[in-house]
Amino acid sequence: MMQKLHFRTGTSLRAGIRFAPAPSERGQELVEFALTFPVLFLLLLGILDMGRATYYNSVLYNSAREGARYGIIYPDDAAGIETAARNLAVGLYPADLTVSSARVSSGAADNIQVVLNYQFTPVTPVIAQFFGASVVTVTNQATMQIEE
Repeated sequence: MMQKLHFRTGTSLRAGIRFAPAPSERGQELVEFALTFPVLFLLLLGILDMGRATYYNSVLYNSAREGARYGIIYPDDAAGIETAARNLAVGLYPADLTVSSARVSSGAADNIQVVLNYQFTPVTPVIAQFFGASVVTVTNQATMQIEE
């Protein structure tokens, strides 16, 4: 019966004997980690920023729809439309959120349009340079037909 031999890096043919790394290779892993860590860290922060921007976009979309839904019933109540939209803007800093509504005529029917703008500050400097500003404006809107 033949026995299979498995060879691993750093072992010899004699069992139990391992070669020590050469003195010039002792800090190689540390140098490789130091070179790749900043890139991986910026990539992770970029993913985090894009996730935050996606969340803010989703919240703005739902808030604009809620404001427009209130506006189709009470089209002349601008303060109520803004309140309805702001109540659903969970997780957003209220001072950075702008809500505007307008009555828009299109043919035979009148519509209500609610526009929300949010000032988003990315954590990653690379993302900020990609957009060309340190603050990015995320915008979403909803338009619905007024019920009369």
